[in-house]
Amino acid sequence: MKKLLSLLWTLTLFGGFGLFAQSVQKSLPFSKGINLPGWLEYNRLNTLRYGKQDFENLKSMGVEIVRVPVWFEVWNDGSSEYKVEPECFDMIDKAVDWAKELGLYIIIDFHNDCNGSSKTNPKIEKILLKIWPQIAGRYKDKGSHIVYEVMNEPHFSSGNIKSDITKWGKIQGNVLKAIREIDKTHTIIVGGGDWNSLDSMLALPDYGDDNLIYNFHDYTPFLFTHQGATWTYTKRLTNIPFPYVKEKMPPLPKNATQDEKREYKNYEKNSSEEVLVAPLDKAVEFANKRNASLMCNEFGVYMNYAEPQERVNWYRIKCGWMAERNIIRVSWDYTQEFGVFNSPNESRFPEDLNAPLVKAMGFTAPEGKSVTWFTNAKESGDWTIYKNGSIGLLKANAYSAEGSLTKKIDSEEVISLESINPYGQLCFSFGEACDFSELKDSGAQLEFLIKSKDKALELSVYFRDMESKIFPWRAAYSINSKLFKADGEWHKVTLLLKDFSDIGGWTNADGWKNGENKFSWNLIDALVFDKGANASKSGFMIKDIKIVR
Repeated sequence: MKKLLSLLWTLTLFGGFGLFAQSVQKSLPFSKGINLPGWLEYNRLNTLRYGKQDFENLKSMGVEIVRVPVWFEVWNDGSSEYKVEPECFDMIDKAVDWAKELGLYIIIDFHNDCNGSSKTNPKIEKILLKIWPQIAGRYKDKGSHIVYEVMNEPHFSSGNIKSDITKWGKIQGNVLKAIREIDKTHTIIVGGGDWNSLDSMLALPDYGDDNLIYNFHDYTPFLFTHQGATWTYTKRLTNIPFPYVKEKMPPLPKNATQDEKREYKNYEKNSSEEVLVAPLDKAVEFANKRNASLMCNEFGVYMNYAEPQERVNWYRIKCGWMAERNIIRVSWDYTQEFGVFNSPNESRFPEDLNAPLVKAMGFTAPEGKSVTWFTNAKESGDWTIYKNGSIGLLKANAYSAEGSLTKKIDSEEVISLESINPYGQLCFSFGEACDFSELKDSGAQLEFLIKSKDKALELSVYFRDMESKIFPWRAAYSINSKLFKADGEWHKVTLLLKDFSDIGGWTNADGWKNGENKFSWNLIDALVFDKGANASKSGFMIKDIKIVR
Protein backbone atom coordinates (compact mmCIF):
# COMPACT_ATOMS: atom_id res chain seq x y z
CA MET A 1 0.00 0.00 0.00
CA LYS A 2 2.85 2.39 0.80
CA LYS A 3 4.41 1.75 -2.61
CA LEU A 4 1.08 2.37 -4.34
CA LEU A 5 0.50 5.60 -2.44
CA SER A 6 4.03 6.67 -3.22
CA LEU A 7 3.47 6.05 -6.91
CA LEU A 8 0.14 7.89 -6.94
CA TRP A 9 1.72 10.77 -5.08
CA THR A 10 4.53 10.94 -7.64
CA LEU A 11 2.05 10.98 -10.50
CA THR A 12 0.04 13.69 -8.79
CA LEU A 13 3.14 15.81 -8.45
CA PHE A 14 4.13 15.26 -12.08
CA GLY A 15 0.63 15.92 -13.34
CA GLY A 16 0.36 19.15 -11.39
CA PHE A 17 3.82 20.53 -12.02
CA GLY A 18 3.95 23.60 -14.22
CA LEU A 19 0.63 25.12 -13.21
CA PHE A 20 2.53 28.33 -12.56
CA ALA A 21 5.03 27.90 -15.39
CA GLN A 22 5.71 30.62 -17.91
CA SER A 23 4.13 29.94 -21.29
CA VAL A 24 5.02 30.81 -24.88
CA GLN A 25 3.46 34.16 -25.69
CA LYS A 26 3.14 33.72 -29.45
CA SER A 27 0.35 31.31 -30.39
CA LEU A 28 -0.64 29.70 -33.67
CA PRO A 29 -4.00 28.25 -34.84
CA PHE A 30 -2.87 24.69 -33.97
CA SER A 31 -1.54 23.13 -30.78
CA LYS A 32 -1.38 19.34 -31.19
CA GLY A 33 -0.82 16.82 -33.93
CA ILE A 34 0.68 13.52 -35.09
CA ASN A 35 3.45 12.33 -37.44
CA LEU A 36 2.76 10.11 -40.45
CA PRO A 37 6.08 8.26 -40.93
CA GLY A 38 6.94 5.32 -43.16
CA TRP A 39 5.06 6.88 -46.08
CA LEU A 40 7.41 9.03 -48.16
CA GLU A 41 10.54 7.82 -46.39
CA TYR A 42 13.16 5.12 -46.98
CA ASN A 43 12.35 4.32 -50.61
CA ARG A 44 9.65 4.78 -53.21
CA LEU A 45 7.67 1.68 -52.35
CA ASN A 46 5.58 2.90 -49.39
CA THR A 47 3.48 5.51 -51.16
CA LEU A 48 0.20 3.64 -50.65
CA ARG A 49 0.48 3.58 -46.86
CA TYR A 50 -1.92 6.43 -46.02
CA GLY A 51 -4.96 7.89 -47.73
CA LYS A 52 -7.70 10.44 -47.26
CA GLN A 53 -9.50 8.16 -44.79
CA ASP A 54 -6.52 8.40 -42.44
CA PHE A 55 -6.72 12.18 -42.53
CA GLU A 56 -10.44 11.99 -41.79
CA ASN A 57 -9.71 9.64 -38.88
CA LEU A 58 -7.10 12.01 -37.46
CA LYS A 59 -9.49 14.93 -37.79
CA SER A 60 -12.14 13.00 -35.83
CA MET A 61 -9.62 12.52 -33.01
CA GLY A 62 -9.09 16.26 -32.69
CA VAL A 63 -5.72 16.33 -34.45
CA GLU A 64 -5.01 19.84 -35.71
CA ILE A 65 -1.76 19.39 -37.62
CA VAL A 66 -0.07 16.44 -39.35
CA ARG A 67 3.64 16.16 -40.06
CA VAL A 68 4.62 14.33 -43.24
CA PRO A 69 8.29 13.25 -43.23
CA VAL A 70 9.68 13.14 -46.79
CA TRP A 71 13.10 11.78 -47.72
CA PHE A 72 13.80 14.25 -50.52
CA GLU A 73 17.37 12.89 -50.68
CA VAL A 74 15.77 9.71 -52.07
CA TRP A 75 12.93 11.36 -53.99
CA ASN A 76 15.03 13.11 -56.63
CA ASP A 77 16.49 12.24 -60.03
CA GLY A 78 20.08 11.88 -58.79
CA SER A 79 21.36 14.74 -60.93
CA SER A 80 23.35 17.72 -59.67
CA GLU A 81 20.10 19.68 -59.70
CA TYR A 82 18.36 17.20 -57.36
CA LYS A 83 15.12 17.54 -59.27
CA VAL A 84 12.28 16.20 -57.10
CA GLU A 85 10.47 13.27 -58.71
CA PRO A 86 6.95 14.13 -59.95
CA GLU A 87 5.57 11.08 -58.12
CA CYS A 88 6.75 12.52 -54.81
CA PHE A 89 5.13 15.89 -55.46
CA ASP A 90 1.94 14.13 -56.59
CA MET A 91 1.68 12.39 -53.22
CA ILE A 92 2.42 15.57 -51.27
CA ASP A 93 -0.19 17.38 -53.37
CA LYS A 94 -2.79 14.82 -52.31
CA ALA A 95 -1.88 15.20 -48.64
CA VAL A 96 -1.97 19.00 -48.91
CA ASP A 97 -5.40 18.87 -50.55
CA TRP A 98 -6.81 16.40 -48.00
CA ALA A 99 -5.56 18.58 -45.16
CA LYS A 100 -7.05 21.73 -46.67
CA GLU A 101 -10.42 20.10 -47.27
CA LEU A 102 -10.57 18.87 -43.67
CA GLY A 103 -9.29 22.05 -42.05
CA LEU A 104 -5.98 20.53 -40.95
CA TYR A 105 -2.55 22.10 -41.01
CA ILE A 106 0.28 20.11 -42.59
CA ILE A 107 4.06 20.14 -42.18
CA ILE A 108 6.20 19.30 -45.21
CA ASP A 109 9.23 17.93 -43.40
CA PHE A 110 12.58 17.49 -45.18
CA HIS A 111 13.31 14.22 -43.41
CA ASN A 112 16.50 12.17 -43.48
CA ASP A 113 18.18 8.98 -42.33
CA CYS A 114 18.14 9.01 -38.53
CA ASN A 115 19.48 5.54 -37.88
CA GLY A 116 21.74 5.63 -34.84
CA SER A 117 24.89 5.18 -36.92
CA SER A 118 23.89 7.60 -39.70
CA LYS A 119 25.52 10.93 -40.43
CA THR A 120 24.11 13.89 -42.32
CA ASN A 121 25.26 14.09 -45.93
CA PRO A 122 28.33 16.37 -46.22
CA LYS A 123 26.67 17.90 -49.30
CA ILE A 124 23.46 18.68 -47.40
CA GLU A 125 23.65 22.46 -47.90
CA LYS A 126 23.84 22.04 -51.67
CA ILE A 127 20.97 19.54 -51.59
CA LEU A 128 18.76 21.77 -49.46
CA LEU A 129 19.50 24.83 -51.60
CA LYS A 130 18.43 22.91 -54.72
CA ILE A 131 15.35 21.18 -53.31
CA TRP A 132 13.76 23.85 -51.11
CA PRO A 133 13.25 26.37 -53.94
CA GLN A 134 11.36 23.61 -55.79
CA ILE A 135 9.13 22.98 -52.76
CA ALA A 136 8.56 26.68 -52.10
CA GLY A 137 7.82 27.36 -55.74
CA ARG A 138 5.23 24.61 -55.86
CA TYR A 139 3.39 25.40 -52.61
CA LYS A 140 3.76 29.14 -52.10
CA ASP A 141 0.20 29.73 -53.35
CA LYS A 142 -1.41 26.47 -52.14
CA GLY A 143 -2.78 27.73 -48.82
CA SER A 144 -1.74 29.06 -45.44
CA HIS A 145 -2.34 25.64 -43.87
CA ILE A 146 1.07 24.49 -45.15
CA VAL A 147 4.11 24.73 -42.88
CA TYR A 148 7.68 24.09 -44.02
CA GLU A 149 10.35 22.32 -41.95
CA VAL A 150 13.91 23.03 -43.14
CA MET A 151 15.32 19.65 -42.07
CA ASN A 152 14.77 16.93 -39.51
CA GLU A 153 17.52 16.08 -37.00
CA PRO A 154 20.74 17.17 -38.72
CA HIS A 155 23.76 15.40 -37.23
CA PHE A 156 27.21 15.79 -38.72
CA SER A 157 30.28 13.57 -38.33
CA SER A 158 33.09 15.87 -37.18
CA GLY A 159 32.91 14.69 -33.58
CA ASN A 160 32.88 18.30 -32.40
CA ILE A 161 29.24 18.87 -31.45
CA LYS A 162 29.65 22.58 -30.76
CA SER A 163 31.23 23.11 -34.16
CA ASP A 164 28.52 21.03 -35.86
CA ILE A 165 25.77 23.05 -34.17
CA THR A 166 27.34 26.29 -35.38
CA LYS A 167 27.80 24.88 -38.87
CA TRP A 168 24.16 23.86 -39.08
CA GLY A 169 22.98 27.23 -37.81
CA LYS A 170 24.67 28.91 -40.78
CA ILE A 171 23.41 26.36 -43.31
CA GLN A 172 19.87 26.74 -42.03
CA GLY A 173 20.13 30.51 -42.36
CA ASN A 174 21.17 30.19 -46.00
CA VAL A 175 18.28 27.85 -46.72
CA LEU A 176 15.83 30.25 -45.07
CA LYS A 177 17.05 33.02 -47.36
CA ALA A 178 16.57 30.78 -50.40
CA ILE A 179 13.00 29.94 -49.34
CA ARG A 180 12.12 33.55 -48.59
CA GLU A 181 13.29 34.66 -52.03
CA ILE A 182 10.37 32.62 -53.37
CA ASP A 183 7.86 32.35 -50.53
CA LYS A 184 7.63 35.19 -48.03
CA THR A 185 4.43 34.10 -46.29
CA HIS A 186 4.51 30.48 -45.12
CA THR A 187 5.59 29.64 -41.58
CA ILE A 188 8.91 27.77 -41.38
CA ILE A 189 10.10 25.38 -38.67
CA VAL A 190 13.76 25.57 -37.65
CA GLY A 191 15.68 23.27 -35.32
CA GLY A 192 19.13 22.66 -33.88
CA GLY A 193 22.12 20.83 -35.35
CA ASP A 194 22.45 17.99 -32.84
CA TRP A 195 19.51 15.71 -33.71
CA ASN A 196 17.08 18.61 -33.04
CA SER A 197 18.04 18.48 -29.39
CA LEU A 198 16.68 21.21 -27.18
CA ASP A 199 20.14 22.47 -26.23
CA SER A 200 21.18 22.81 -29.88
CA MET A 201 17.97 24.75 -30.55
CA LEU A 202 18.93 27.20 -27.80
CA ALA A 203 22.22 27.82 -29.64
CA LEU A 204 20.59 28.82 -32.94
CA PRO A 205 21.31 32.32 -34.26
CA ASP A 206 18.58 34.91 -34.59
CA TYR A 207 17.55 34.69 -38.24
CA GLY A 208 15.62 37.95 -38.20
CA ASP A 209 12.46 36.25 -39.44
CA ASP A 210 9.26 36.82 -37.47
CA ASN A 211 7.43 33.86 -39.02
CA LEU A 212 9.44 30.95 -37.59
CA ILE A 213 8.62 28.11 -35.22
CA TYR A 214 11.55 26.93 -33.11
CA ASN A 215 11.47 23.18 -32.73
CA PHE A 216 13.02 20.45 -30.55
CA HIS A 217 12.52 16.71 -30.03
CA ASP A 218 11.90 15.16 -26.62
CA TYR A 219 12.34 11.46 -25.88
CA THR A 220 13.37 11.91 -22.26
CA PRO A 221 14.07 9.93 -20.20
CA PHE A 222 15.66 7.91 -23.02
CA LEU A 223 16.00 4.71 -20.98
CA PHE A 224 12.22 4.57 -20.57
CA THR A 225 11.12 5.80 -24.02
CA HIS A 226 13.53 3.56 -25.95
CA GLN A 227 13.78 0.52 -23.69
CA GLY A 228 14.32 -2.61 -25.75
CA ALA A 229 14.63 -0.65 -29.02
CA THR A 230 16.89 -2.78 -31.20
CA TRP A 231 18.57 0.18 -32.94
CA THR A 232 19.79 1.73 -29.65
CA TYR A 233 22.21 0.94 -26.84
CA THR A 234 19.17 0.36 -24.58
CA LYS A 235 18.07 -2.75 -26.51
CA ARG A 236 18.93 -5.10 -23.61
CA LEU A 237 17.31 -2.90 -20.97
CA THR A 238 13.58 -3.61 -20.57
CA ASN A 239 10.87 -3.42 -17.89
CA ILE A 240 12.01 0.09 -16.97
CA PRO A 241 9.37 1.83 -14.81
CA PHE A 242 8.18 5.41 -15.12
CA PRO A 243 8.31 7.28 -12.85
CA TYR A 244 11.40 5.75 -11.26
CA VAL A 245 10.63 3.24 -8.51
CA LYS A 246 13.70 1.56 -7.06
CA GLU A 247 11.91 -1.68 -6.24
CA LYS A 248 10.64 -2.03 -9.82
CA MET A 249 13.98 -1.55 -11.55
CA PRO A 250 15.23 -4.68 -13.37
CA PRO A 251 18.81 -5.89 -12.86
CA LEU A 252 21.50 -4.82 -15.28
CA PRO A 253 22.15 -7.40 -18.01
CA LYS A 254 25.25 -9.56 -17.80
CA ASN A 255 28.43 -7.95 -19.14
CA ALA A 256 26.74 -4.56 -19.21
CA THR A 257 28.30 -1.99 -21.54
CA GLN A 258 29.43 1.43 -20.38
CA ASP A 259 26.39 3.00 -22.07
CA GLU A 260 24.05 0.59 -20.29
CA LYS A 261 25.72 1.22 -16.94
CA ARG A 262 25.56 5.00 -17.42
CA GLU A 263 21.88 5.07 -18.39
CA TYR A 264 20.94 2.69 -15.61
CA LYS A 265 22.93 4.57 -12.94
CA ASN A 266 21.55 7.97 -13.94
CA TYR A 267 17.95 6.92 -14.51
CA GLU A 268 16.60 8.03 -11.13
CA LYS A 269 17.95 11.52 -11.73
CA ASN A 270 17.16 11.65 -15.46
CA SER A 271 13.53 10.65 -14.86
CA SER A 272 12.97 13.17 -12.09
CA GLU A 273 10.53 16.01 -12.40
CA GLU A 274 13.26 18.62 -12.04
CA VAL A 275 15.43 17.24 -14.85
CA LEU A 276 12.51 16.67 -17.24
CA VAL A 277 10.87 20.06 -16.78
CA ALA A 278 13.83 22.45 -16.60
CA PRO A 279 14.66 22.23 -20.35
CA LEU A 280 11.06 23.05 -21.27
CA ASP A 281 11.19 26.23 -19.23
CA LYS A 282 14.49 27.20 -20.89
CA ALA A 283 12.90 26.64 -24.28
CA VAL A 284 9.91 28.82 -23.40
CA GLU A 285 12.17 31.62 -22.21
CA PHE A 286 14.18 31.35 -25.45
CA ALA A 287 11.07 31.45 -27.68
CA ASN A 288 9.68 34.50 -25.87
CA LYS A 289 12.95 36.36 -26.30
CA ARG A 290 12.76 35.65 -30.03
CA ASN A 291 9.02 36.46 -30.13
CA ALA A 292 8.51 33.09 -31.78
CA SER A 293 6.29 30.06 -31.45
CA LEU A 294 7.68 26.85 -29.97
CA MET A 295 7.13 23.26 -31.10
CA CYS A 296 8.10 19.74 -30.11
CA ASN A 297 7.32 17.76 -33.26
CA GLU A 298 8.74 14.44 -32.13
CA PHE A 299 8.12 12.78 -28.77
CA GLY A 300 6.92 9.36 -27.79
CA VAL A 301 7.47 5.97 -26.15
CA TYR A 302 8.35 2.70 -27.91
CA MET A 303 5.41 0.43 -27.11
CA ASN A 304 7.01 -3.02 -27.28
CA TYR A 305 8.45 -3.13 -23.77
CA ALA A 306 7.03 -0.19 -21.80
CA GLU A 307 4.37 -1.15 -19.26
CA PRO A 308 1.12 0.08 -20.89
CA GLN A 309 -0.19 2.19 -18.02
CA GLU A 310 3.21 3.75 -17.39
CA ARG A 311 3.42 4.59 -21.08
CA VAL A 312 0.03 6.31 -20.82
CA ASN A 313 1.21 8.18 -17.73
CA TRP A 314 4.30 9.43 -19.60
CA TYR A 315 2.16 10.89 -22.39
CA ARG A 316 -0.26 12.46 -19.92
CA ILE A 317 2.59 14.10 -18.05
CA LYS A 318 4.54 15.28 -21.09
CA CYS A 319 1.49 16.56 -22.97
CA GLY A 320 0.28 18.29 -19.83
CA TRP A 321 3.57 20.09 -19.35
CA MET A 322 3.67 21.20 -22.99
CA ALA A 323 0.04 22.30 -23.00
CA GLU A 324 0.60 24.39 -19.87
CA ARG A 325 3.52 26.10 -21.57
CA ASN A 326 1.79 26.63 -24.94
CA ILE A 327 4.32 24.38 -26.68
CA ILE A 328 2.88 22.90 -29.88
CA ARG A 329 3.18 19.11 -29.67
CA VAL A 330 3.27 16.65 -32.58
CA SER A 331 3.81 13.08 -31.43
CA TRP A 332 5.80 10.36 -33.15
CA ASP A 333 3.83 8.50 -34.48
CA TYR A 334 0.45 7.25 -35.79
CA THR A 335 0.44 3.52 -36.66
CA GLN A 336 3.97 2.28 -35.90
CA GLU A 337 5.79 1.20 -32.72
CA PHE A 338 5.47 4.66 -31.14
CA GLY A 339 1.86 4.96 -32.28
CA VAL A 340 -1.61 5.41 -30.87
CA PHE A 341 -2.93 1.92 -31.70
CA ASN A 342 -2.65 -1.10 -29.42
CA SER A 343 -0.32 -2.77 -31.92
CA PRO A 344 1.30 -1.82 -35.24
CA ASN A 345 -0.21 -5.01 -36.65
CA GLU A 346 -3.75 -4.05 -35.62
CA SER A 347 -4.65 -0.53 -36.64
CA ARG A 348 -8.33 -0.63 -37.48
CA PHE A 349 -9.87 2.73 -36.71
CA PRO A 350 -11.33 3.31 -34.19
CA GLU A 351 -11.65 -0.07 -32.44
CA ASP A 352 -7.89 -0.74 -32.26
CA LEU A 353 -7.04 2.69 -30.86
CA ASN A 354 -5.32 2.76 -27.49
CA ALA A 355 -8.11 4.86 -25.99
CA PRO A 356 -6.40 5.68 -22.65
CA LEU A 357 -3.29 6.82 -24.53
CA VAL A 358 -5.26 8.90 -27.03
CA LYS A 359 -7.11 10.65 -24.20
CA ALA A 360 -3.87 11.19 -22.25
CA MET A 361 -2.53 13.07 -25.28
CA GLY A 362 -5.51 15.41 -25.27
CA PHE A 363 -7.29 13.81 -28.22
CA THR A 364 -10.68 12.12 -28.51
CA ALA A 365 -11.00 8.37 -28.96
CA PRO A 366 -14.02 7.95 -31.26
CA GLU A 367 -16.28 4.97 -30.72
CA GLY A 368 -17.78 2.68 -33.32
CA LYS A 369 -16.74 0.06 -35.82
CA SER A 370 -14.22 0.67 -38.56
CA VAL A 371 -15.04 0.85 -42.23
CA THR A 372 -12.69 -1.57 -43.99
CA TRP A 373 -11.93 -2.73 -47.51
CA PHE A 374 -13.51 -6.11 -46.75
CA THR A 375 -16.79 -4.76 -45.38
CA ASN A 376 -17.05 -2.32 -48.29
CA ALA A 377 -16.37 -5.09 -50.81
CA LYS A 378 -19.05 -7.35 -49.32
CA GLU A 379 -21.63 -4.56 -49.42
CA SER A 380 -20.76 -3.18 -52.86
CA GLY A 381 -19.62 -6.33 -54.64
CA ASP A 382 -16.51 -4.47 -55.83
CA TRP A 383 -13.44 -6.55 -54.88
CA THR A 384 -10.87 -4.30 -56.54
CA ILE A 385 -7.48 -4.44 -54.83
CA TYR A 386 -5.44 -2.10 -57.06
CA LYS A 387 -6.45 0.06 -60.00
CA ASN A 388 -4.84 3.17 -61.46
CA GLY A 389 -2.71 3.96 -58.39
CA SER A 390 -5.55 3.48 -55.92
CA ILE A 391 -6.11 0.77 -53.29
CA GLY A 392 -9.03 2.29 -51.40
CA LEU A 393 -8.85 1.35 -47.73
CA LEU A 394 -6.00 -1.15 -48.16
CA LYS A 395 -2.32 -0.54 -47.46
CA ALA A 396 0.45 -1.56 -49.85
CA ASN A 397 4.22 -1.60 -49.90
CA ALA A 398 7.11 -3.53 -51.39
CA TYR A 399 10.36 -4.85 -49.93
CA SER A 400 13.81 -5.57 -51.39
CA ALA A 401 13.02 -4.03 -54.75
CA GLU A 402 13.34 -0.83 -56.74
CA GLY A 403 10.51 0.89 -58.51
CA SER A 404 7.21 2.58 -57.86
CA LEU A 405 3.71 1.71 -56.73
CA THR A 406 2.25 4.58 -58.74
CA LYS A 407 4.33 4.79 -61.91
CA LYS A 408 2.62 6.85 -64.61
CA ILE A 409 2.39 5.28 -68.05
CA ASP A 410 0.49 7.55 -70.40
CA SER A 411 -2.56 8.52 -68.30
CA GLU A 412 -2.54 5.46 -66.05
CA GLU A 413 -0.72 4.60 -62.82
CA VAL A 414 0.65 1.07 -62.43
CA ILE A 415 2.94 -0.83 -60.08
CA SER A 416 6.45 -1.14 -61.51
CA LEU A 417 9.08 -3.21 -59.73
CA GLU A 418 12.05 -2.57 -61.99
CA SER A 419 14.48 -4.82 -60.15
CA ILE A 420 13.81 -7.29 -57.38
CA ASN A 421 16.22 -8.83 -54.89
CA PRO A 422 15.82 -12.41 -53.62
CA TYR A 423 12.63 -12.70 -51.58
CA GLY A 424 11.50 -9.27 -52.62
CA GLN A 425 7.77 -8.79 -52.06
CA LEU A 426 4.78 -6.73 -53.06
CA CYS A 427 2.25 -6.84 -50.23
CA PHE A 428 -1.37 -5.68 -50.04
CA SER A 429 -2.57 -5.58 -46.44
CA PHE A 430 -6.30 -5.84 -45.68
CA GLY A 431 -5.84 -4.41 -42.18
CA GLU A 432 -7.77 -7.20 -40.46
CA ALA A 433 -8.41 -10.95 -40.60
CA CYS A 434 -10.93 -11.46 -43.43
CA ASP A 435 -13.11 -14.49 -44.07
CA PHE A 436 -12.42 -15.52 -47.66
CA SER A 437 -13.91 -19.01 -47.27
CA GLU A 438 -17.18 -18.15 -49.06
CA LEU A 439 -15.23 -16.54 -51.92
CA LYS A 440 -13.07 -19.62 -52.31
CA ASP A 441 -16.01 -22.05 -52.12
CA SER A 442 -18.06 -20.08 -54.65
CA GLY A 443 -15.38 -20.29 -57.34
CA ALA A 444 -13.99 -16.75 -57.05
CA GLN A 445 -10.83 -15.91 -58.97
CA LEU A 446 -7.87 -13.61 -58.43
CA GLU A 447 -7.35 -11.61 -61.62
CA PHE A 448 -4.63 -9.15 -62.65
CA LEU A 449 -2.68 -7.83 -65.64
CA ILE A 450 1.08 -8.36 -65.67
CA LYS A 451 3.94 -7.73 -68.06
CA SER A 452 7.64 -8.50 -67.97
CA LYS A 453 10.65 -9.15 -70.19
CA ASP A 454 12.22 -11.56 -67.69
CA LYS A 455 11.74 -15.00 -69.21
CA ALA A 456 12.99 -16.58 -65.96
CA LEU A 457 10.54 -14.64 -63.81
CA GLU A 458 8.74 -16.76 -61.25
CA LEU A 459 6.47 -15.45 -58.53
CA SER A 460 4.76 -17.06 -55.59
CA VAL A 461 1.36 -15.40 -55.33
CA TYR A 462 -0.12 -16.14 -51.93
CA PHE A 463 -2.82 -15.21 -49.47
CA ARG A 464 -1.55 -14.91 -45.92
CA ASP A 465 -3.46 -16.38 -43.01
CA MET A 466 -2.54 -14.36 -39.96
CA GLU A 467 -4.14 -12.78 -36.97
CA SER A 468 -2.26 -11.48 -33.92
CA LYS A 469 -0.16 -14.26 -32.34
CA ILE A 470 -1.09 -16.79 -35.06
CA PHE A 471 1.56 -18.23 -37.37
CA PRO A 472 1.34 -16.74 -40.91
CA TRP A 473 0.52 -19.73 -43.11
CA ARG A 474 0.36 -19.28 -46.88
CA ALA A 475 -1.93 -20.54 -49.62
CA ALA A 476 0.06 -20.01 -52.81
CA TYR A 477 0.02 -20.31 -56.58
CA SER A 478 3.28 -20.23 -58.54
CA ILE A 479 3.23 -18.27 -61.79
CA ASN A 480 5.94 -17.93 -64.46
CA SER A 481 6.46 -17.22 -68.16
CA LYS A 482 4.65 -20.46 -69.03
CA LEU A 483 1.47 -18.86 -67.72
CA PHE A 484 2.03 -15.49 -69.38
CA LYS A 485 4.43 -14.46 -72.13
CA ALA A 486 7.48 -12.50 -70.99
CA ASP A 487 7.35 -10.26 -74.06
CA GLY A 488 6.93 -6.84 -72.45
CA GLU A 489 3.21 -6.74 -73.21
CA TRP A 490 0.24 -6.84 -70.83
CA HIS A 491 -1.28 -10.27 -70.19
CA LYS A 492 -4.27 -11.22 -68.05
CA VAL A 493 -3.74 -13.88 -65.38
CA THR A 494 -6.72 -15.55 -63.71
CA LEU A 495 -6.26 -17.88 -60.72
CA LEU A 496 -9.04 -19.80 -58.93
CA LEU A 497 -8.80 -19.33 -55.18
CA LYS A 498 -9.54 -23.03 -54.65
CA ASP A 499 -6.39 -23.86 -56.65
CA PHE A 500 -4.11 -22.11 -54.14
CA SER A 501 -2.10 -24.66 -52.11
CA ASP A 502 -1.10 -24.67 -48.45
CA ILE A 503 2.70 -24.41 -48.78
CA GLY A 504 3.73 -23.38 -45.25
CA GLY A 505 4.93 -20.10 -43.79
CA TRP A 506 7.85 -18.19 -42.36
CA THR A 507 8.73 -15.85 -39.47
CA ASN A 508 11.99 -14.39 -38.20
CA ALA A 509 11.63 -16.34 -34.98
CA ASP A 510 10.61 -19.73 -36.38
CA GLY A 511 12.12 -19.72 -39.86
CA TRP A 512 10.34 -21.73 -42.56
CA LYS A 513 7.69 -24.31 -41.74
CA ASN A 514 6.22 -26.61 -44.36
CA GLY A 515 2.45 -26.75 -44.68
CA GLU A 516 0.63 -28.59 -41.90
CA ASN A 517 -2.93 -28.21 -43.24
CA LYS A 518 -3.44 -25.36 -40.79
CA PHE A 519 -4.06 -22.63 -43.35
CA SER A 520 -7.47 -21.03 -42.81
CA TRP A 521 -9.36 -19.10 -45.47
CA ASN A 522 -11.26 -17.21 -42.76
CA LEU A 523 -8.16 -15.45 -41.40
CA ILE A 524 -6.78 -13.77 -44.54
CA ASP A 525 -4.96 -10.52 -43.84
CA ALA A 526 -2.83 -9.98 -46.97
CA LEU A 527 -2.20 -10.77 -50.62
CA VAL A 528 1.50 -11.07 -51.46
CA PHE A 529 3.55 -11.40 -54.65
CA ASP A 530 6.88 -12.98 -53.62
CA LYS A 531 9.94 -13.23 -55.88
CA GLY A 532 11.51 -16.20 -54.11
CA ALA A 533 15.20 -17.07 -53.94
CA ASN A 534 16.27 -15.64 -57.32
CA ALA A 535 16.69 -11.97 -58.17
CA SER A 536 15.22 -10.30 -61.25
CA LYS A 537 16.99 -7.38 -62.91
CA SER A 538 14.12 -6.42 -65.20
CA GLY A 539 11.28 -7.17 -62.76
CA PHE A 540 7.64 -6.78 -63.75
CA MET A 541 4.69 -4.41 -63.92
CA ILE A 542 1.25 -5.23 -62.58
CA LYS A 543 -2.15 -3.51 -62.54
CA ASP A 544 -5.91 -4.04 -62.29
CA ILE A 545 -5.71 -6.52 -59.40
CA LYS A 546 -9.09 -7.75 -58.23
CA ILE A 547 -11.14 -10.71 -57.06
CA VAL A 548 -13.83 -11.76 -59.50
CA ARG A 549 -16.85 -13.70 -58.30
